[in-house]
Amino acid sequence: MPKISHPLFIIFILPLLLQSCAASKDAMEILDSSIRAYERSFRWGEYSTAKSFHKNDALLSDLERRRLQLYRITAYKVLQHTTPDPYNAFLVIEIRYYKSDRPVVKTMTFRQHWRRLKGSKVWFIDSEFPRLR
Repeated sequence: MPKISHPLFIIFILPLLLQSCAASKDAMEILDSSIRAYERSFRWGEYSTAKSFHKNDALLSDLERRRLQLYRITAYKVLQHTTPDPYNAFLVIEIRYYKSDRPVVKTMTFRQHWRRLKGSKVWFIDSEFPRLR
């Protein structure tokens, strides 16, 4: 096995590699924090806050907000989390919920694509908002 001892590697390349690892770690910590914040807002019925994480249609209409207030989330679970690169993450989520006027617990599984733009620290969801029915 070749030994890496070239002075240029140690002076120039190694710091770049360490910096990219730190940047990736920071990005992953921010992603984890964003996922937890989304879960918390969704689980506690703060649907306007949860919707703001979505890139497209980030605002709820008054009608949609009133409709969603009828639903209660009993469980929110990340079943699968794949991060193929520092700019994309794919999650499979399972939620259990019921409608307050019809206490039958339903289970729904959906996929989320979390993205961040190069040079940005902000993660957003590039998938549709879950349709509770």
